[in-house]
Amino acid sequence: MKIMNSLKILGSGAIAVAVVAGCSAPVAKTPGGTVNATLTDMKIALDRGSVSAGPITFVVKNTGAVAHELVVLQTDVSQDKIAAGTAEAGKVDETGNVGETGDMATGTTNTFTVTLAAGHYVLMCNEVGHYGSGMHLAFTVN
Repeated sequence: MKIMNSLKILGSGAIAVAVVAGCSAPVAKTPGGTVNATLTDMKIALDRGSVSAGPITFVVKNTGAVAHELVVLQTDVSQDKIAAGTAEAGKVDETGNVGETGDMATGTTNTFTVTLAAGHYVLMCNEVGHYGSGMHLAFTVN
């Protein structure tokens, strides 16, 4: 009888250990990260479409035949509905700009880091006529 009670206790303890081991804490997401972007003529290509909130480093290459830039806008507006700018014809409004490369000559690479909160962003080239030619895309920060 004493052996049976000892076995029951050992069995209960083994079950408890197995249950606790199966309830491990969730793995924390690493904040931020690096996004590699390639600018070609009237297209932006990214190696990822979303990142976790935090410091984000954009490594941007212009492989196009003309100057480009990468502008990061925080906005709730759809990527293809950014309002026209008033300062220069052929450009769109940059309200919500949280960072950019500035003008990049063909064949150059520029790196910049911004800290982004969770939300909806639009990445675009705002050289004259480039946004209107489709050089923009949606980007999500979780």
